[in-house]
Amino acid sequence: MIAQQERKSMLRAHSIGPRMISYLEEIGIERLADLRGADAHELAMRIDIALGRKHMNSLGVAALRNLIELAINEPS
Repeated sequence: MIAQQERKSMLRAHSIGPRMISYLEEIGIERLADLRGADAHELAMRIDIALGRKHMNSLGVAALRNLIELAINEPS
């Protein structure tokens, strides 16, 4: 489960909302730091598999890229 403070941090990324955060929970992401070095396309594929359908489009992948960028630039 993603802690409230982590949720607030994640929501600062452009195009990330509560639904995307719930998708990340589905695939086991619990902290912003978990996304450092992640690949947006791989995350999108994992989300699609977890949801059991093709759900993530190019806008979703772009949002995940924004979140990864935030994770990289966030102080440890």
